[in-house]
Amino acid sequence: MTRGKLQLQTIQNPVRRRITFSKRKAGLLKKASELALLCDAEVALLIFSPSGNLYEFGSPSMNRIIGKYLKGCDSTGCPIQLPEYVEPLRLEFEDLRRQITQSEKVCKHMIGEDLDLLNLKELQQLEKKMSLGARRIRSRKEKLFRLEKAELD
Repeated sequence: MTRGKLQLQTIQNPVRRRITFSKRKAGLLKKASELALLCDAEVALLIFSPSGNLYEFGSPSMNRIIGKYLKGCDSTGCPIQLPEYVEPLRLEFEDLRRQITQSEKVCKHMIGEDLDLLNLKELQQLEKKMSLGARRIRSRKEKLFRLEKAELD
């Protein structure tokens, strides 16, 4: 008795899809391990799950195999082809990193840290922003006090 041919297509049921992913991932990792052991081959396997989790196998080590691969590409002159969407993502990443750094600076300035780096004009602008913020906070606080007082009366 033989199995029928399996028609490959995306599994629609999300529960069955997760189960199939888990089982087949385990099978792939086992086969990679066996191949490395039986044939004394250097094997690297990377798997990204649909949720973005990384599963990897490297024999003897992932870093060694990737280094060997990159060295082989350098010597043969084969450039690593990255998908066209990687470069815009890298640029977006760098932009977000700059924004985070800038936001962290502003945050530190707002709590009174790293003020030595600011000149007089920047200090005056910071003071203005902080006094405006303090007025807004006082206004909101007074409004809440009035509401609580009205509820108590």
